[in-house]
Amino acid sequence: MLALIEAVIISFLDSEENVQSMSKQFHSPPVSRVAIWGLSALILIGPVAAAELKDPELYKQELLAIEKRLDAKLKELDEKLERLEKLEATAATPVMPDSVPQVKTEETKPVQAAEKKESVKTEAKSQDRFANVSYGKNGFEFRTDNDKFSLAIQNRLQVRYANPFDSDPRSVSDLERDESTFMIRRARTKLKGHAYWPWLQYYLQYDWSQPVLRDLSLTMDKFKWAKLWVGRGKVFYNDERVSSSGNQQLVNRSIVNDIFTVDRQQGVQLFGNLFPGSWHDISYYTGVFTGLGVGERNNDDDHMMYSGRLQWNALGGEMPFSQSDIEFHQKPALNFAFAAATNRSRCTAFETDSRSCRDLPGFNPGQDGQYRINQMMEEVRFKWQGFSVQHEMHWKEVVDTLKNQGDPTRKTNLMGGLVQAGYFPHYIFPIIPKNLELAGRYAFVDPNVNFNNDRQQEGSGVMTYFFNGHLNKVSFQVSHLTVGNKSNQRYWLQWDFSF
Repeated sequence: MLALIEAVIISFLDSEENVQSMSKQFHSPPVSRVAIWGLSALILIGPVAAAELKDPELYKQELLAIEKRLDAKLKELDEKLERLEKLEATAATPVMPDSVPQVKTEETKPVQAAEKKESVKTEAKSQDRFANVSYGKNGFEFRTDNDKFSLAIQNRLQVRYANPFDSDPRSVSDLERDESTFMIRRARTKLKGHAYWPWLQYYLQYDWSQPVLRDLSLTMDKFKWAKLWVGRGKVFYNDERVSSSGNQQLVNRSIVNDIFTVDRQQGVQLFGNLFPGSWHDISYYTGVFTGLGVGERNNDDDHMMYSGRLQWNALGGEMPFSQSDIEFHQKPALNFAFAAATNRSRCTAFETDSRSCRDLPGFNPGQDGQYRINQMMEEVRFKWQGFSVQHEMHWKEVVDTLKNQGDPTRKTNLMGGLVQAGYFPHYIFPIIPKNLELAGRYAFVDPNVNFNNDRQQEGSGVMTYFFNGHLNKVSFQVSHLTVGNKSNQRYWLQWDFSF
């Protein structure tokens, strides 16, 4: 009897018309399942109630076997109902004649669907390609998915209060000035990134406070041992000048800078790092430039400026051009460097400005190609566990080619140098804030070694709190400045903020 009942139920479930009818009536597989079980119960109640169970255990086993087979059939029923619902939903979707192309054969539909899917995927990829935006130490950075192009935008604002004057004194009258000033010392925008290849890098910096285009260059940075730089920007000569004004240990550069700097030029430079990690780890820099700074398009004669720098990375590898040990070197880092430059032009000094070709104090404005400048520099830098020290010694010769060979004023020799050191005292006295650095500097300039009592000297002390490294810091500096036998104090309070 039970076998007959099972056959009737399974025959009912195998009928597609019955499945469709139940799907329409009960609308969902769970409800259909309840209906089937209810039907089964009604069919089974009668025989079970009427028949006398002679062997209950055997009857129970037969019922369990039937239940398993019914479960399998119900599972198949659920799958059929799901397919029917999908077909009904597809048939109910309206098709716009203008949006779907007419096809002649059934076989072309998958091909066109694949092409359409690939087109949508490609279009989405093209749209997302310029959607990668991030923020970091270089400011806001935009980068394509394929990494062919990137652009970082950063602004820097340097606000300073100076009393009683701001610029470095070069004469006794400069020391007697009373020009207490609040100023926006620097306001710059930087653009940097790469184009087409990660190793083809560009850099642009504009100064809104002067205003002047300070940097515009391309660097081919494919090989660590040989990199090519072309455009306008800083000559790789000495650390104090090459290090950004935002990465200085003190509020500003020393009194040595204006006299001996090679500053920014227009030309080409080749540099690289050789034998990295070895005891003879060496970095080299060499360049050829117009020799009139960044304010002139053309040269004033057929002579070029030539420069070179050789650096021995004795310990810890090549250090970047940046002051203070904010990185906290776990191992000591020590670099020695020697640099030289020669140029012939009407310039005896340089400054990044629209008129960058300048005259040293005591020199008359030059004619085209009048002055031959020969200069050299030696440098030492050391950093270790929050402590940093650096030293520079400069020599410069100015030859007035319009004067006779026997004229004692034909050649002028200048000397200058500095030593500065800084430390984060928190590592000795934990009560002091970790981001607070104390630093000091001594610098001197002898504008003419043949004369006495004309030496210019600087003794400075500074206290700097780094909110976010060199990107956000506040400094207070006191300087004792001397020209000959006269001296005066200068006070600087500065906030340097990059974003």
